[in-house]
Amino acid sequence: MSSFNIPKDFKLTRISPSMIASYLHCPLAFYYGYVAKLKLPQAQIHLVFGSAIHEALEHIYDTNTDPKKVFTKSFKKDKLNEDEQKLYEEYTNLGIEMVENYIQIHPTLDKLYNLTDGKAEKYVRRYLTNPVTGQQSSIPMSGILDRLTNAGKIIEYKTSKNKWKEDETRFKVQFLMYNLWYYSEYGKLADETLYFVLLKKYKKHKRDQVLQVLSAHATHDDLAEAFDEVELIINKIHSGIFDRPTGYHPKYCDCYKYEAMLRNK
Repeated sequence: MSSFNIPKDFKLTRISPSMIASYLHCPLAFYYGYVAKLKLPQAQIHLVFGSAIHEALEHIYDTNTDPKKVFTKSFKKDKLNEDEQKLYEEYTNLGIEMVENYIQIHPTLDKLYNLTDGKAEKYVRRYLTNPVTGQQSSIPMSGILDRLTNAGKIIEYKTSKNKWKEDETRFKVQFLMYNLWYYSEYGKLADETLYFVLLKKYKKHKRDQVLQVLSAHATHDDLAEAFDEVELIINKIHSGIFDRPTGYHPKYCDCYKYEAMLRNK
């Protein structure tokens, strides 16, 4: 196990679901990105497209705004890389279709889950609590919930080319950490976590599935285990442990891209 030198100006003051996911996937890539603060050229289209879809869905509850117009305004061509801009019209048309599909389905979802009675884009930041031992986390967790209903339902909007696996959500880092936050904030388990997965496809037939709804529930043991793992990761980061995973490691991992960038400097 190697120990990496941590820059004097580096201080881990918070942790987020994306940071934990990054470390779990590859501690070395985490080091290059979050500690050494190196920047890789990144594809932008999926990030910009997903953000525009999120922006549009937030305006579902605003009767004075057309969510489709919000999408087209938010999905800006100049935010894309030069080679991605040729896909702008294609993704614009697809995004408008996806938002329209969701608009049609939303009344049913609202009736089932009372989505209107809630708050969108809820920023959260707090120290986490282990629901079994009562231990407090060493640093706070921060993130943004897509929507939180007053009944205790955590709602996350996702876009995906393919359907998610039915058992995928229960063990996602984001799901566990947001549920840890909810328990820490309210002293009880969240009622339910719902993933609304908007599929990147056109609805060609009446029965075509364009939205997938996945439900997940956390237990006290799930959250206690997640809490312990997060604290272990925080300790490893503070100790300078950023080894590349042993055994097979995919060549498309960012750690190799960072190293190639450093060699070419």
